[in-house]
Amino acid sequence: MHNRFHPVLGNRTIDEQQITPKRGGIYQLCGSGLSGKSMRNYAEAWTAIALMKGEYVHWIDGACRFNPARIIECFPDNVPESNNLLRNLFVGRGFTVHQFSSLISRLEHELNITNSKLVIVDGPILMHLDSQIKDREARILLKRTMKILGDLAAEKQISIIVITAGKSYSKRHAGLLQIVDKYVSQRLTGRVQKIGRNQRMYLVHEPTGVSGYREGLGSQESLQHSFTRIFHQQLTAYRYGEMIDSLDEIS
Repeated sequence: MHNRFHPVLGNRTIDEQQITPKRGGIYQLCGSGLSGKSMRNYAEAWTAIALMKGEYVHWIDGACRFNPARIIECFPDNVPESNNLLRNLFVGRGFTVHQFSSLISRLEHELNITNSKLVIVDGPILMHLDSQIKDREARILLKRTMKILGDLAAEKQISIIVITAGKSYSKRHAGLLQIVDKYVSQRLTGRVQKIGRNQRMYLVHEPTGVSGYREGLGSQESLQHSFTRIFHQQLTAYRYGEMIDSLDEIS
């Protein structure tokens, strides 16, 4: 999959329902900064949605920036004791590339226990940029990581989300991004564009080509409002499905 950024056409807002992760592959979020932090909001929102459904989620933190408070902020205001939902969130943090690699190696065993359908790998490239790690070793380790993630996504039919930069900042970084690219089946790229005095995030989803602005860039309150709308849409569909299953059992 090649990173293509389409020109802006009109002033449309992207339909979040068309860019949700599909199971069975790796979904790449590409944002600004060395590890794509501007797109982490989507991973946090999808994590919160899964937790609201009572599902387990694994979050592997390769960027040393995970903050559970950001997940709690995604929950609708009317959810009682929402912090208790974090009990189903398992966070692993690697402080070196070898610790990070070890977390990836243990993931299959942990998934066999939790049967989780969503895994977030935040900043998988960052640890591999360590100057104490030679280029060849970094490439070998990242290839191994991506192969494990790709195999797990396909075999267990789960969604695995990786968060990376949308562009390279060095020759080594470019090579590592290319490795990730070979294993990705979906990608959502976001870039900030200035419109007058305001800034908005323009998003492009591959391979569907769905594109548009994200509503409320730069405001946590407006982001929460946007994600709350996604919550209600998905949870309504989820609960409707449960109701249909119950009716089927009765009949």
